[in-house]
Amino acid sequence: NRYTMADLGAESQKMVDDFMRSASNNFDLNPVASHSPEKAVIDWSTPPTTAKDAKERGNFFYKDGHFEKAVELYSLAITLCPSDDDENMKIFHSNRSAAFFGLKKFQESRDDAVKCTEIDPVWAKGWYRKGLAEEGLERYKEAEESFRRGVDCAPKDQNLQRALQEVKMMR
Repeated sequence: NRYTMADLGAESQKMVDDFMRSASNNFDLNPVASHSPEKAVIDWSTPPTTAKDAKERGNFFYKDGHFEKAVELYSLAITLCPSDDDENMKIFHSNRSAAFFGLKKFQESRDDAVKCTEIDPVWAKGWYRKGLAEEGLERYKEAEESFRRGVDCAPKDQNLQRALQEVKMMR
C-alpha cells in the first residue's frame, strides 16, 4: 500500500515533531549560546559580523522554535562564509535545511540538503536531511534512496536505519 503524508494525518505530524526534537539532540544543532546568562556567549547588542556568530545566533533561535529567524541567520552565515570553506558551508546548509523543515518548507529544505551532499557526498547527515525533506514532499522512492545513501555512509546510525525502514513502509 502507498500512503501519503495526508493519509497519515497525525502520524505525519508526529514524524515532523519527532525529527525536530531529535535534530537538535542528535545532529549538533544545539546552540553554543544558552538561555542561562552565565553561559551566553552571544553579544546581542551588535549584529553578527562572522559566519560563526550568525550560525550561533541561528542555533539559538532554532532551539527556541523560531525557524524563520533561524533561516535568516543561517542564510547570513552562508553569505559570510568563504565559498571554499566546505566544512562550515555544509553545516550552515544543513542547519538551514533543518529550519526550513521546521517551517514545512520541504522543497527549500531539500535544496539545502542537496547542497550538503554535493559538498560532502559521504556526510550521512546531508543524506538524512535530504531524505526527510523528500519524505515531506511525498517523494518516497527518492527518500528511500537518500536514507540508503546515508546508511552507506554511517551504517550504525540508528536514526538513518529507522528512517529507512519507515519510508519503506510508506512506498
